[in-house]
Amino acid sequence: MAHAPLGDLERRLRAEPGLARKAQIVVEAARIADLGALQALLARGADLNASWRNYRPLHALIQEKPHAPGAPDEEGGLDPARLACLDWLLANGADPEALGAWPSMRALLVAAFTGIPEYVETLRAAGARMDLAAQAALGELAAVRKALARDPSLARRGDESGLTPLHACAGSRLFANDPRGAKRLRDIAALLLDAHADPNARVRSWGHDVDVAYFALGARHVELFELLLERGADATSALASAAWTADTRFAEVALARGADPDRARQEGRPILNELVRWGQVVPALWLLEHGASPNLPDERGWTALHQAASRGNERMLRALLAKGGDASLRDSEGLTPLDVARSRGRPALVELLSGGPPPAPKPRRPRRKA
Repeated sequence: MAHAPLGDLERRLRAEPGLARKAQIVVEAARIADLGALQALLARGADLNASWRNYRPLHALIQEKPHAPGAPDEEGGLDPARLACLDWLLANGADPEALGAWPSMRALLVAAFTGIPEYVETLRAAGARMDLAAQAALGELAAVRKALARDPSLARRGDESGLTPLHACAGSRLFANDPRGAKRLRDIAALLLDAHADPNARVRSWGHDVDVAYFALGARHVELFELLLERGADATSALASAAWTADTRFAEVALARGADPDRARQEGRPILNELVRWGQVVPALWLLEHGASPNLPDERGWTALHQAASRGNERMLRALLAKGGDASLRDSEGLTPLDVARSRGRPALVELLSGGPPPAPKPRRPRRKA
């Protein structure tokens, strides 16, 4: 749903009254902050707490682009229309305590994860609940210390989706440009860990479970990431997440804490193979240089060489061979990387895997003089 003229929407609603009660319509209207559309939908029975793909209107508005910071306008500030839309949703029955987004969480935590303080302030003014998870995400060190002194077990409790205060602290982006605020988040994480919060607690995201280090990585909290590994977070699991980012500081921390590149897995598959599969050449080369084996098979027997042959990436294939990649290994159907290169029509890679000389570059045609 794009920003269509309001008259067009109203004509559609008159022709199809049930359209207003479709969750996808109202969630998308909130995502693009179309206040006129939301008002028209509500007048015809729309549910402002409807859920579509686990997003409710509040969550979709706050996290316009999932897994990324929020939506500043061209001048670098927050579009006032989005705040006006948030005010209107809250005034008209949108529930800030309902869970939504991925991982599932309350709107206040989604706001903290986007790093936009105006959203946080608006939700707090509307009465959003300030429990330990919210205090941790908002960097309220004194409040967290007081709550844990009263009941240390709060550090180990998750909400309905399993999200814990340590997840909330690690994922907060509210202090991305504030070193003092970032230090408070690290101090809060230390308090939670002192109270026996689980540094390996996992929560369901869109397609897989994610741990606390994954949240710290997404929020670019290097010091907090290191603290988690110091206090028992699985370094190999952390490496599986860190390997995808161009910021090698996180992967370096994981390796320093004993991460094993050959045990690092993405949905059960070797992380190097997955990086090659998805064309992440620079992180794959970095991981290869730091000890990842090019010969580990996935569930169908494909190694990183099979993946490189399929992708057609000569640079990657040469690097894998230079690090001991075995071109004779066969997958579950008996295919070698050479067979894959042939089936994909990769002549340069066929030459390389056959042991022959690389093909000569094609001569350039002389430019015609104007």
